[in-house]
Amino acid sequence: MAATVQNGRQDVAEGTPFDLGASQSSGGKRRVSEMLVGTFLVAVFALAGAWFYATSTQSTGYLALRNEVSRGQEITAADLAVVEISAESPIRIATATDRELIIGKIALTDMAVGTLVSQDQLTESARIPTGEGIVGLSLSPGEYPSRSLRPGDLVRVVVMPAVLEDIAEADVTVVAEQATVVEIAETGGTELFVSLTLASEQADLVAVADSQSRVRLIQVSES
Repeated sequence: MAATVQNGRQDVAEGTPFDLGASQSSGGKRRVSEMLVGTFLVAVFALAGAWFYATSTQSTGYLALRNEVSRGQEITAADLAVVEISAESPIRIATATDRELIIGKIALTDMAVGTLVSQDQLTESARIPTGEGIVGLSLSPGEYPSRSLRPGDLVRVVVMPAVLEDIAEADVTVVAEQATVVEIAETGGTELFVSLTLASEQADLVAVADSQSRVRLIQVSES
């Protein structure tokens, strides 16, 4: 059926074919544009999320102990390992870049394997409390308890009599019930050089007795 004109307006009669090509082309372009914008936004948000995750979980190399370290023991390069830890805020422990600052320092406490190293746990040298002194002893087998003696161990310091005639009547003097071993070194053969922390007066007595090879150490447990 043909189109008719009424009141200056062209109407399309029912059943007359209608060209939708221009309309469909315009709608298709809008949908493609919307899809491209949506894809771009998804990519932007994905990248932003990845960046946020990476920065919030950024790992840093920190120093941990590879070996057990006892109180009074010097830290060596072999004692240190680098571990990766993720943290959102700085942690008060030594980082891998502090390695050279840590080596050579003295442990203030016993530290187990895997302990994260902090500057607060270390000192430049062994601290000597007021009223105490460190005495060095050159000891032969029988004068020290065991070659497994380590810094931080506790020992009883005994001074033997100058002349030992009768063991039952021996006047053995216990100078200190508990003294702390701060350093041990081999001096050759089976002899050991052992440094102890004692009260100043006790250190004086032990130094004199050691010059006469009268000092004996007995390892004890903490009371």
